[in-house]
Amino acid sequence: MYIPSSYLSRLFAWVSPGIRGTIFDSIHAFADISISCFHVSRETLDQLRQSVKKNSSTNLRISDNDVLMAAITIAYAQSILKHESERTNTGLASWLKSAFLGSSSKNPKNFVTAEAADIRHRIPNGNLENYSGNSAISMMVHSPIELLQIPASSEALTQVALGVRKSTNEITSEYIAQSIHEAESESDFVFRPLVHNTFVAERMMVTNLSRFTFYTTDFGWGIPQFVGPVNAKFPKFTWFYPAHPSKGGIYIHLNDYSNILQQMQTN
Repeated sequence: MYIPSSYLSRLFAWVSPGIRGTIFDSIHAFADISISCFHVSRETLDQLRQSVKKNSSTNLRISDNDVLMAAITIAYAQSILKHESERTNTGLASWLKSAFLGSSSKNPKNFVTAEAADIRHRIPNGNLENYSGNSAISMMVHSPIELLQIPASSEALTQVALGVRKSTNEITSEYIAQSIHEAESESDFVFRPLVHNTFVAERMMVTNLSRFTFYTTDFGWGIPQFVGPVNAKFPKFTWFYPAHPSKGGIYIHLNDYSNILQQMQTN
């Protein structure tokens, strides 16, 4: 459920916000990080969803998010696993990563995808429909690396999508209360995902904004022609945005190192 504490996450929690920002800027000043945008049409998404339902032996509801999360997890994992393992798991680099991040960074068996999950409808008697604050909590999806290393197939997509659905269904009021308790009692709690996501290859963070009605905004010049995220400095961040109504479907924006994005485009 949680990412363990590390020397780096405790360091970032201890220093002042100004110093923290300087450290982050220095870390990524020379990193070749860019953003790529992939389009998934409504027709393709419906086909993938039907494929998952057909291959599933359960009666679980499968959402667009389950399928999108599964598809990007498989595509991304296959692009980075071999390259990153060879680059970071040998010699001094491996020792430094283990020393600063702890044992959780050594030879992981699962690829971890973290997603922000809306909790408004999961709190009993919670009148939060009009709440505009951060009513979200981190959801962790653990996908076996063994599964992700085999050639992509409808069966693999189904297994990963069902894992996403299982993790979503496990977000109960008890889960939410425990997360809030951990965040209040551990000063480095909010920095753990950021540190591990940046320095551990087998991780990715996802935010799904595909239900947001961006294209209803009109200040007198018509609706936006395109809506997407800013070019963040941190790698391994993914956003799902709705495409323009004239195009339909979903845009997947992925922020990462340029060589990884190039590898994804050739898969």
